[in-house]
Amino acid sequence: MNAIARVVPPLIFALLQDVSIGMAGEPPLRKSNPNFARLDANRDGYLSYTEARADKQAAQYFALFDENRDGRLSEDEFLRLKAAEGRHSSGAHVSDSGITSKVKLVVLKTKDLDAAKVHVETVAGIVRLRGEVDNAKQAKHIAEAAGRVKGVKTVENGLTVKSEGK
Repeated sequence: MNAIARVVPPLIFALLQDVSIGMAGEPPLRKSNPNFARLDANRDGYLSYTEARADKQAAQYFALFDENRDGRLSEDEFLRLKAAEGRHSSGAHVSDSGITSKVKLVVLKTKDLDAAKVHVETVAGIVRLRGEVDNAKQAKHIAEAAGRVKGVKTVENGLTVKSEGK
């Protein structure tokens, strides 16, 4: 293999990397979000406040999501704004700690149950129940009630029923 054949492919690879990264100060080249592209009137890859005013929520939360405080929103900043707006407007965002608190309240309200023996943990909307209850009816009640709490995706019922001899 001659010297040119060994040098040219890495050189082409390096040049292609430079093109995909873009020049300093320019946004990287990629397929743009259609909502972002619609608002980016001057096609510079950023939204000025004037451009963002065409979208009520983007204008309202512009300063909050302009993370680098450069007076404009990058596409990533805009997408984070829209994601937060979607969670807020749908009421879909419920914290794991909020879910855990509501499920623990269900446990506390369960008749004839030592609530200290039931452990509730929530991660990403998945509730994990662990511990010991007096009977299967209590375990079923707690798991079903936990599943009805807003924001719960699934319930992993690891509750065990006490043995009669204990």
